Amino acid sequence: MTQPNQANSLNCDTPQPSNKQKRHQRVVPLRYQAAGLAFNLAGMVNHAWAANTLAKLWFRVFKRKVSPNTQAFWQSAEQTITLKVNQHKLPLHLWGEGPLVVCLHGWSGSGVQFRHFVQPLVDAGYQVATFDAPGHGSHQDSHSHLLEFSDSLLAIQQQVAKVHCVLAHSFGAMATTTAQLRGFAPTKLVMLAPHLDVEEMFSTYANLLSLRQKLKATFKEQVGQKMQKLLAGDDPWQLFSVERLTPQATPGLLISDSQDQEVSQQQFKLIQQCWPNAKHQQTEGLGHFRLLKDPHVIAETVSFVGNQSH
Repeated sequence: MTQPNQANSLNCDTPQPSNKQKRHQRVVPLRYQAAGLAFNLAGMVNHAWAANTLAKLWFRVFKRKVSPNTQAFWQSAEQTITLKVNQHKLPLHLWGEGPLVVCLHGWSGSGVQFRHFVQPLVDAGYQVATFDAPGHGSHQDSHSHLLEFSDSLLAIQQQVAKVHCVLAHSFGAMATTTAQLRGFAPTKLVMLAPHLDVEEMFSTYANLLSLRQKLKATFKEQVGQKMQKLLAGDDPWQLFSVERLTPQATPGLLISDSQDQEVSQQQFKLIQQCWPNAKHQQTEGLGHFRLLKDPHVIAETVSFVGNQSH
């Protein structure tokens, strides 16, 4: 993987957590508590097995059965192109005509999450493309990784058309900015509740499971080794950070919510500081996912995509 510019915003000041953030602490679901207890107990018996199993789960996609409504959404596409993405055949669904706007979901998500954006963008004169990333949706495989997301964007650029704008949600934002380091060149970028920090992502996951410190450390080492192999030697814990991934030169729109329980407010503030070429819009009470349905968020996004001054 091509390394980013070492000087990329390394002097960004790190903001401190706010009192509002502390008031909206996540309630750990019982299933995570039970899983964490099971792994901690297993780790006391067979530490290597528990850590390796956790590392495999890190790359697992948790999917829901494709609903009739989801099937109807995909069938409403005006055109479907089959992309070749490494060993995968990826259906890319398109609506409308005009400059291409690509929507990229997050981990264990689906392109159907952008269904509310499609018609407003088509009405504004754009062609909209969305898809389920490898391992997601109806794909047979249930495992994936960051580069498969990124390679999907590169495939669209190479096999379909130049991309005018990407709407990227959560982990999809990390995949998009990683793709930019590898030659992907959208004109604009909208990041919705973006996650650009793999250290924070890992810590959140491990803390939800309340893993013992020794097991957490070995689990992290196993994940790092697997990711480093995919990256042909690059250190993922250094590479996938806000300072290195934030696309300073790309005109952008950053949309976050004050009550997001997946990404810290500290990270959103750091992205804002490291992305001077972006406008920041913060919502209240929509959380990590509901902003993908919010009419004001959609209107703001469509306005940004079409604004010639950006």
